[in-house]
Amino acid sequence: MRRSSARSHAKSVLGVLFSAVVIASLLVGCGAGGQSAPQAQSPQSSASAKPSTSASPSASAPASASASASAPAASKDPLKVGMILSLSGSIGAIGVNMQTGLRMAIEEINSAGGIMGRKVELIERDDAGDPTKARTAAEELVEKQGVSLIIGTTISSPALAIAPYATERKAFMLGSPSADQVNDPKQYPYLFTGTIISSMQAQIVVKYVAEVMKAKKIGILAESTAYGNSTVAAYKAELEKRGFTNPPTEQIPQGAQDATLQVNNLKKAGVDAVLAATLSMDSVRVLKAMQSAGWEVPYVGTSDLSSSVVINGVGVDGMKRVYSYNQERMSFSDKKPLTPKTRDFLDKLSKKLNQKPLKDSAQMHSLYYDLGYILKWAVEKAQSTEGPKVAAALETMKDFEGAHAVWTFTKDNHVGLGLDDIVMAQSAGLKDGAFEMAPGY
Repeated sequence: MRRSSARSHAKSVLGVLFSAVVIASLLVGCGAGGQSAPQAQSPQSSASAKPSTSASPSASAPASASASASAPAASKDPLKVGMILSLSGSIGAIGVNMQTGLRMAIEEINSAGGIMGRKVELIERDDAGDPTKARTAAEELVEKQGVSLIIGTTISSPALAIAPYATERKAFMLGSPSADQVNDPKQYPYLFTGTIISSMQAQIVVKYVAEVMKAKKIGILAESTAYGNSTVAAYKAELEKRGFTNPPTEQIPQGAQDATLQVNNLKKAGVDAVLAATLSMDSVRVLKAMQSAGWEVPYVGTSDLSSSVVINGVGVDGMKRVYSYNQERMSFSDKKPLTPKTRDFLDKLSKKLNQKPLKDSAQMHSLYYDLGYILKWAVEKAQSTEGPKVAAALETMKDFEGAHAVWTFTKDNHVGLGLDDIVMAQSAGLKDGAFEMAPGY
C-alpha cells in the first residue's frame, strides 16, 4: 500500500510539472508572436529581452552595417587595414604625401561610421623603397596582425616583391606601382594599381615629345629599378612605332649621388629631348647635372617631376623646360577649370596641412585619398574582407567619381585609369596644389 501510494503521489507531481511546462511554453510562444500580454512586462521578461534588442541593427543604420551585424561580436572589432609605403629613403617624400592622403580618407570614413559599420584601424609600415623590407612588412601584417587588406606600395620593386606572397595568402593589395608586370590579373589576381603603368606612361610622354614638341633625336634617362627598366622598355617600344630606332639610353642607380656622366653621354649623342624615368632626388641630381653642363633640352616624364622636392631642389629657373604627365582632374587651363570634387579635396588638404595656398603638388595626396574610398567601396560591395571577394568586387567598379580621377577596374585590367585620365603639365606650373597644363592642351 505504501509503495502504491508513493507511486500515485509521484505520478501526480509529475503530471503537475508537465502541465506547468506546457503552459509556460504556450505563454512564451505567444510572446514571440508579438501578442501583448501582461506577463511580458514583468521585470524578468524585460531583462531577458535586452540582449536581443542591443544585438539587432538599428533601423536607421546603412545596409552595409546591417549585413556586418550578422556577427555582432566581430562587428565591434576594428577593421584592420595594412599600409606599406616608402616613408623614408630617397623617395620618402612621395610616400609621406601618400600617407597624408590615405589618412585623410580613413579619418573621414571613420567619422561617417567606418566600413560595414566597423572603424578602420590603419596599421602603417615603412619599406623605405626596399623590396626586402616590403616583403617582411607584408608577412608581419598578414601573419601577426591578421591583415587581409593592404594599401601600397609606393613603387614597383616592393610591390613585385610582395605580389607572389599576397597571391599565396590571398591578400588584397591596392597601391601605386607602375611596372607593366603588376597588371597581370592571372598571375597576381589580388593586386591592383591606381597609377598608369609604364606602357601607358610611354604612350602619353612619347606622343607629346614627338608630335607636339616635334623632337628630332630623343634620348632616355632612367633609374635602374623595376620602374625604370619597365619604362625604358615601354619608351623604346613607342619610339620604334614612330621611327626612332636605338634611342641613346642611360641609367643611374636609385639614390646615385651624381648623374654627370649619364647627362654628358646624352648631350654628346646630340639628343634634343630626354624621356625621363627618375623619381624624387634622382630627378634633382639629373636636372642639376644638366644645368651644370649648360644643356637646356626638354626633360619629360613622370608626375613626380612636379613635386616640391624636385622643384625646390632644382629651382624654378632650372624647371622651365621640364614637363610631366599629370591627372586630368588635377590639372587646369583657361579652357578647363578643376572639377568641384577636386577643388573640395584641395580645400580640405589645405586645412589639413594649414597651408593656403598649397605649396606642393597634391597629386600623391589625392591618389591615396581616392584609394581609401575605393577600398571602402570594394569591401562593402563584397560584404567581406576576404581578399578574393574584395578583388572580385573591385573588378566591377565602373566610373567611380574621385577627386583624383574617374575610376574603372575590370577582370582583365587591374589599372583603374585610362589614357583619357592623363594630360601633360608644366612641372613648375603649380597653383594651389594643381598644375597648369602644358602647351598643346
